[in-house]
Amino acid sequence: MKYLLIFLSFYSFSQNKLYFGSSASYLFNGKVQFIEGVVDIRDKVGTDFSIGFIEADDAGIELNYSGTYNCGLEFKGYSFSNFDDFSTSVNIHSISLNYIKFYKNNSPFIPFISIGSGASIFDVREIDAHDPVRFTLNAGGGTTIEINRFISARLRARFFAPLIFNGGGIYSGIGTGGASLGLSMDVSVPLAQLNVDAGLVFKLNWFE
Repeated sequence: MKYLLIFLSFYSFSQNKLYFGSSASYLFNGKVQFIEGVVDIRDKVGTDFSIGFIEADDAGIELNYSGTYNCGLEFKGYSFSNFDDFSTSVNIHSISLNYIKFYKNNSPFIPFISIGSGASIFDVREIDAHDPVRFTLNAGGGTTIEINRFISARLRARFFAPLIFNGGGIYSGIGTGGASLGLSMDVSVPLAQLNVDAGLVFKLNWFE
């Protein structure tokens, strides 16, 4: 019975379409305003790797890594603050688990949308610098271009939103509609990023 369950599990998983992809990417960063001053992170070329599977309904799950290295970082303090201006660099690592939905048609271009969440690590290349890790949401889409049964080109654009949680609390109250109970949370998005990538997708068991 144990071997039958293992066989059925392997057979079920093998029916999904497995793939992995590799891309060159370009990350458009922005400016982050703090009380002490403004941090400006430069745009930079990076890399993108993914592995995933697609089920029979053309929807699937993808594990993705996006890395951008040695992005220029410049801090300019406000005149009333006691912080000096400085320049350094930062490596940005983003790891996410994404849901992807494909829309097949009668052309080699297959559009798709994706949404996911994960973590972004800002590795500041400065001695004693704090390297924040942020919970990050992402959403976007693109298209694949079928070259043959086993290789496709992929173009994709995604927005990344690293979040800062400033706290939360439980509230209750009584009004004209009766008693209410809820949860409030203070969340901000200090940095909006646009990631554009282009590369190849290699389909491992694309048997139809």
